[in-house]
Amino acid sequence: MSPIGKLFPYRRETDGFELFAFPHIAAGPTLFHSLREAAGAEGIAVTGALLPGRGRRVREAPHHTMDALLAEIEEAATRDDFAAFSGDYGLLGHCSGSLVAFEIARLLVRLPCANPRLLVICSCRPPELIPDTGTSRLSREDMFARTAALGGMPDALLADDDLLDLLERPMRADWDIFDRYVHTVSAALPVPILTARGADDPTVPAAEQPRWAAQTQRLFRSVELKTDHWMLSETGSRALTREISATLSAIRS
Repeated sequence: MSPIGKLFPYRRETDGFELFAFPHIAAGPTLFHSLREAAGAEGIAVTGALLPGRGRRVREAPHHTMDALLAEIEEAATRDDFAAFSGDYGLLGHCSGSLVAFEIARLLVRLPCANPRLLVICSCRPPELIPDTGTSRLSREDMFARTAALGGMPDALLADDDLLDLLERPMRADWDIFDRYVHTVSAALPVPILTARGADDPTVPAAEQPRWAAQTQRLFRSVELKTDHWMLSETGSRALTREISATLSAIRS
C-alpha cells in the first residue's frame, strides 16, 4: 500500500471533486458514511482519513502533536509525488478534525502540489479561540466520562472495558493534540472556506463563525444547519452536501 493509501485506505478513484475528510477525536472514516452517500449522489467523492492508533492502524502509535501529524501527511504526500493532491480536491473536518484539515491546508499551499479547491469546517470554533480543555490530562475514567457527556461516544460504551482499552490510546492522543493546539498567525489561505455549525450546538457560538473569514483570501461562506454539534447524520449530511455543492458552484462561476 502506498504511503498515502495508509492515510486513506478506503479511497476510490474519481474523475470528479474529492473531499479528504478528517474525523473528530478518536473517530475514523466510518464517521463520514452518510456524508459519503449524500455527496456521492452529487458527484462529490468523500474520502475519510484513518490516523494511526485506530482501525487497521491500531498497532501504530498515535500522534500527540499537530506537528507530528502534519509530518506524516507531508512525508506520505511527498513519497506519493503529490498525486492525491494534484487534482480537483478539497479538505473537510468535523470538530477537532476541522483544525487538522485547516492545518493541512496551510501545509499543502506551501508544497509543490495543487491548492485545495475548498476547505470545509464543520462544528469548530475559529483556531485562535480553541481552548485547552484539560481533558487529555484526566484519568481514564474521567476522560471517557467527559467525552461521553459531550456526545462524542455513546454512554453504553462506558461499560465495555475491552472496547475502552482500544479507544483509550487514540482518544488521549487526539485530546492531547486539541489541548496543546496553539494557533500561529500566517498569511490567509488562497483557498475558499465554508464553515457549518449546528443551530443547536452550544459549543460553537454562531457569533464566532465570521472570524474564520480572516483565514482566507478567497470566498467565505458560513451556514447554519438544523442539527446539533454532531451534524453528520443522514439528514445533516444531505444538508451539508447542498451547502458544499452551492459553494463549489459559486467558486466555479
